[in-house]
Amino acid sequence: MKYTLGIRSQLIAGIVLTTLAGIGLIGILSIKIVENSAIYWKVSEAEGIVKFASLASRMATVPLNDPAIPLKSAGTVLKGYGVADFRITDSSGKVLYREGAAPASIGDRLPYSGEIIIRKTGGGFLKGPGEALHITAPLNSPAGRATLEFSLSLGGIKEDMAGIKKFLLLYAAFDSVIIIVFGVFFLSRSIVSPISKLTEAAMRISGGDLSERAEVSVDNEIGSLASSFNIMADRLEDEIKSLERVNKELVTAQEDLLRSSTLAVVGRLAAGIAHEIGNPLGAVRGYLDILSKGLPEKEEEKDIIERTIKEVSRIDFIVREFLEVSRPSRRSLEPVEVNRLIEETVSAIAVHKDLNGIELRQGLQEALPFVMIDERKLRQVFTNLLLNAAHSFEGKQGHKLIAIESGVLKKQTERPRPSRRRNDTPLSLPPELDEREFVFIRFTDTGSGISREGAEKIF
Repeated sequence: MKYTLGIRSQLIAGIVLTTLAGIGLIGILSIKIVENSAIYWKVSEAEGIVKFASLASRMATVPLNDPAIPLKSAGTVLKGYGVADFRITDSSGKVLYREGAAPASIGDRLPYSGEIIIRKTGGGFLKGPGEALHITAPLNSPAGRATLEFSLSLGGIKEDMAGIKKFLLLYAAFDSVIIIVFGVFFLSRSIVSPISKLTEAAMRISGGDLSERAEVSVDNEIGSLASSFNIMADRLEDEIKSLERVNKELVTAQEDLLRSSTLAVVGRLAAGIAHEIGNPLGAVRGYLDILSKGLPEKEEEKDIIERTIKEVSRIDFIVREFLEVSRPSRRSLEPVEVNRLIEETVSAIAVHKDLNGIELRQGLQEALPFVMIDERKLRQVFTNLLLNAAHSFEGKQGHKLIAIESGVLKKQTERPRPSRRRNDTPLSLPPELDEREFVFIRFTDTGSGISREGAEKIF
């Protein structure tokens, strides 16, 4: 499980890091400022020493037997300031006067606008003030122009800076603790606690308590967020109640619709039965009319009786078909000669009263191959097509024609591929085509056709 910091921990960590970084930077800058001030105070001291040494040298009397008296006077001043190592040279570099070890002019030069050249050895940004200052300054004396070189130790500044660093460290620690404690307190009060209340309210609402609201009293962005959250919760509660009410209404409407749909289905079923049975009944009635008028030939009378029996059988078949809607059964297919079935259907339907005045024209191709199909259902399709075509002539004047054609159609079909395993990658190969023969039957009429609303209900 991945561990993640909460907002309280993140805020505390941010406050601690920011405080330590800020106070640490301020402490380092303060130390460097104090160090530089002490160093430049030492530079001012060196400048004063040079001035007093020059003054002492100029005021000294030069006797004939000892021309170095002015330089010794300058040396006395230097010793009085605690400078034990120094030397005085002329313009050619010859040592005119010297005390102690000769100071070396080494180190980094400090920026200074006077005639004095100051170099510092040791130290750095985080290394302290350094070891010593090396001063090179011109010295005016009665003996001529000379150069004074001496060093000033920075050890006293190091000791002072050690105490200052301890003080700043204690101050930074105390200040950091105060800032962190008060920062955490105020952030927890103004941010963390209100957010926790918002989270708890959201969890209770998600659990189904739609009356829950966030109680946040802070007057800031978190308070505005809580107010917006409560407004959203109010609207959500209203919407859910509205949806529940609409859902109840939908359930009631669905029940009413189901009852209406059931009645409509029953009505359509009854209409379908009446329509399907009406066709053979019309044919039976036509045959009975013929028989009632009497036929001169026994063969004709026998033919009419056989046709009547077929239509009665059709009625029995149709009733059985509707009874099998709830428990359908598969019938075995059998080879059927389509042309013969068309001729028998036309012969049976021709006596129907709806086909009076309509020409039935047949254009059947001879020697059609047999097809495997349910003969009785195909006969029912032909009958319905003929009667529907006849109904399309209602209110229409002129020649009324229904043409029936049959034939063989050759068509390119895709050859089925061998079955593959379910996880095999599909092969992007061009389809393999076979030319196959199909028997087609086409009904054409000169009636008004099928309306858009009727076409949607055909199937």
